[in-house]
Amino acid sequence: MHTEELVGLLSGVPGTVVSAEPGSVTAHVPAIGDTVRLDPGDVLDAERITAPNGAPAVELGVRRGHEQLPLIVTVDDVAFIPAYAADLLAPDAQVRVPAVPHLVAYSEMHRDVRALGRAIDDPEVELDPDMLAATVLVHRCFLAGAVRVGLWPVRVAAWWEYTFARVGKGLPLAAFRPDPQWDQLMADVAEARRAS
Repeated sequence: MHTEELVGLLSGVPGTVVSAEPGSVTAHVPAIGDTVRLDPGDVLDAERITAPNGAPAVELGVRRGHEQLPLIVTVDDVAFIPAYAADLLAPDAQVRVPAVPHLVAYSEMHRDVRALGRAIDDPEVELDPDMLAATVLVHRCFLAGAVRVGLWPVRVAAWWEYTFARVGKGLPLAAFRPDPQWDQLMADVAEARRAS
């Protein structure tokens, strides 16, 4: 897709702050505090749509390898497809994963990951280890899905890391595959904590 066309479509979503430079278009969504970063050459399809609340939105098809991933930018949110658990875990890992939504909104991801981080510190809450392992994995799928489409969810990843640091070692969860992007996200989480 041409840069000017992509900028025009994203600029039609009220409140979204769009900018472009050679080979890159960014769309900052203040309501979620994150920015979608896209190479226009990776945007295979785009159209204006109407969000369920009647507000204008844009649905994009973003190329990642041989896949076309949906990405929806709304007035106050971004929706995307979670990554597959099998792509995140060591090969041949045997793990149960609860039903994962086809699309997840950034705001829902943030809410759910933060809520689990708070729940593990609540002495009144008892969490089943198998369900906790599956939930931690699903949340990691959400985060990896966000990164795949050009988001960089540092605040959400900080909550995930908080939870995993407290309960991860005791969970029946297979090892994660090496992932340099994840390592960089965790480095940015650490940097954000030092700066706060």
